[in-house]
Amino acid sequence: MTRRITVLFLISASLLLGCSRPDRPTGAGSGAAARPTSGDWIINRIDTEPESLNPLISTTTNAQYIQGGANNSHVYESMLQAEPADWVTPRPLLAESRPEVSADHLTYTFTIRDGVTWHDGQPFTAADVLFTFKAAVTPSVDDAPIRSYLTDLLNVELLDGRKLRFTVRKPYFMNEIVLGQFMLIMPKHVFDPQGLLDGVKFPNIVSADGKNNPKLKQFGEQFNKHPNNRAPIGTGPYKFDRWDTGKEILLARNDQYWGKKGYLDKIVYRIISDGTAALTALKAGEVDMNPRLLPIQYAQQTSGAAFENQFAKSPYTLPTYYLLAWNEERPFFKDKRVRQALTMLVDRQQIIETLRFGLAKIATSHFNPGTTDHNTGIQALPYDPKRAAELLDEAGWVDHNEDGIRDKDGVPFRFEMLGSSSSTFTGQLLPILKEEFRKAGIDMTERRIEFTVFIASMRDHRFDAGASAWSADLVQDPYQIWHSNSIANRGSNYISFRNAESDRMLEQARTEFDHEKRKQIYWKWQELIHEEQPYTFLFYPQEAAAYHKRFQNVSWLPARPGYDLNIWFVPKVAQRYTATNAQ
Repeated sequence: MTRRITVLFLISASLLLGCSRPDRPTGAGSGAAARPTSGDWIINRIDTEPESLNPLISTTTNAQYIQGGANNSHVYESMLQAEPADWVTPRPLLAESRPEVSADHLTYTFTIRDGVTWHDGQPFTAADVLFTFKAAVTPSVDDAPIRSYLTDLLNVELLDGRKLRFTVRKPYFMNEIVLGQFMLIMPKHVFDPQGLLDGVKFPNIVSADGKNNPKLKQFGEQFNKHPNNRAPIGTGPYKFDRWDTGKEILLARNDQYWGKKGYLDKIVYRIISDGTAALTALKAGEVDMNPRLLPIQYAQQTSGAAFENQFAKSPYTLPTYYLLAWNEERPFFKDKRVRQALTMLVDRQQIIETLRFGLAKIATSHFNPGTTDHNTGIQALPYDPKRAAELLDEAGWVDHNEDGIRDKDGVPFRFEMLGSSSSTFTGQLLPILKEEFRKAGIDMTERRIEFTVFIASMRDHRFDAGASAWSADLVQDPYQIWHSNSIANRGSNYISFRNAESDRMLEQARTEFDHEKRKQIYWKWQELIHEEQPYTFLFYPQEAAAYHKRFQNVSWLPARPGYDLNIWFVPKVAQRYTATNAQ
């Protein structure tokens, strides 16, 4: 979840902190002999279909990878982008330079790049930037995860020509990243042709009166259901081509792109939810790349001469963690002793060895290993059914009527674990959990539902517990997921976790610009989360990819999505798809 979630339901918008460099080009397809050249397609498998390609309201990683983001440009672009040297430092993109920042960190002034056009030929202007931020803070727009980063944005003003000044209520260590990198800029002439936001000053949108403004309400209703949510128009190196529902989404190279153009003529995202079917499609030549091999496929099913003559494969690591989410609105999960017990009933190491074939490490907190904010002193709770039973007894969940199910105040400990039907891992995990909990006197039922319905259920708090994952960028603020302000309005605090001390530390960290001091705050905050166990942190996964060897300049990056298809190319003699033979 954070700015988007992957496997089970990767969603939206937290940004993690780390400094690993991208790997050198690897694999048989990365030879240095050929010069980069244009042509060919790549057909890339994705496991779930995006619910939208509107960057403000979409909530999945696959949507972000297609739209573009802080680390990759496809359809939409931001004012700044992460510097490939470390994937942390901002560099100019739609802005001419990094912003001018006032000494008190309360104003940020950007100058917009000249000569950029939208994919429909209309000029890109500073008014598009102003529009995007107005839309983002409009109460009726369904973008609570993003809006959580803009709670202190007081005003955005157009200055002369190509300049905009952003004014914030208080300093925030991520302001440059949030304003410059996090927000993908959208075309005003497409999404607000009536000018509904024109007559509303920015401060009035974020005021109490904003919720009651009929123009803002009308805009939000139209924006949330806009037809271009499925046919985006951006400024990036690839243009939206078409979306065949349930099948694939196509992007075509933008030959009028203002910056460095991509080499591939088309990027095709083919939707194959089933992992076995995805590997079959790869071997049959129906897809060129599967960035999400199942662990058993990587370990046992992608070897031998027939496979290795055509394909290369590689493990890679992204800032992601898998979890079990306990909805604290339910009586079972209100007591931290119960949540601790549930974690102790999950044999995470055994799950890693049997379901992940060792491609993971037990997770202990929201921050991923290898990042400076990750508290290395936290020890994972052990698999300990005996101690778990003691904790459940202490919390009053005892089998009073001797029917085999613990109960408290006449309520049996019976709950439903929600999962995505498109996740192979979830299908393997839930029966294991069900049996472990059964032995402890807890009746867990499983329900796996379609991906987008699963996301909506989590956002609307219509679940008892959920098996999920959060994926993030390389600079992070946990506020979006964990602060109590993110419970309402379909925010990212799906589990309704409320803790005043946690809120205080998250707020304090936001205004601390000294990284060492901020790290100390986050280390203490992780100790609190570890004690509370609002999630059962399962593991930090290592992903595995396989791709056709005709592709060169292949490298694996520490930032999502882990690769940059804009720099991949195929030598002319090896190209497969042309205008005449493309499917």
